[in-house]
Amino acid sequence: MLDENLVFHKTEAGAREIASPSRGLSPKLRRALILVDGAKAVTDLAPMFRPGEVEAILVDLQSQGLVSLAGGELAPVSSAPPAAAAPAIAISRERFDEIRQAAVREISHRLGPNGDALAIKVDGCRTPEELRVALREAEKILSSFLGAEYGRSFAQKIGRDLL
Repeated sequence: MLDENLVFHKTEAGAREIASPSRGLSPKLRRALILVDGAKAVTDLAPMFRPGEVEAILVDLQSQGLVSLAGGELAPVSSAPPAAAAPAIAISRERFDEIRQAAVREISHRLGPNGDALAIKVDGCRTPEELRVALREAEKILSSFLGAEYGRSFAQKIGRDLL
């Protein structure tokens, strides 16, 4: 497992890949490569992916020489099974309901009647995984109405609460 406080940066090869794609990275790997900026820790990147995915993504990018730790070091990876193979960290039903309702309130407050369909979709989520999927859509919609930074911060805050 990667230490959640590690901070990766793009290598020269990573910067070239962003400028001129040549490796045929999957959209998920490309998105991660774009997000790696030398400032975000693993814990900051995790809410932007499905639970347990970020470690495998960063290890893959590192193995391809596209990202590294400061000074070009390789991140130590334990031999423990990846987080995706481990059971998901469960949050209580009450906490999940609080998080979901906070998201619905924020969407309704910020978008008014324009956000009704989205608020209903979020309110219908029954699991953290369903809510994460709905949050990706909410991020896009909030970004289009209120700007990319607001959409991203909304999704990160709610996503972090789900961890």
